[in-house]
Amino acid sequence: MKAIVLYIPKSDHGTMTENYVKEFKRFHRDVDISLLDAETREGVSLCKLYDILQYPALIVVNQDMMLQQAWLGRMFPDMNQVMSYMV
Repeated sequence: MKAIVLYIPKSDHGTMTENYVKEFKRFHRDVDISLLDAETREGVSLCKLYDILQYPALIVVNQDMMLQQAWLGRMFPDMNQVMSYMV
């Protein structure tokens, strides 16, 4: 499993999103979580694929890129909640 955080870096949620991912990595070093600009080609493609219309968005996908869980908006989930999908 891997987690992807789709966001717009130069927005009002950019710094908050980057801080969340930095803290997540600090507490869970072995977890695959990455930031992705939602306005890049890859970001736009993932947003269309998973019907994401709100940012930031944290998604968990399996090795086949099948969506397992998505959280949308400024209220990030508790890190333990995300970890429950990372098995």
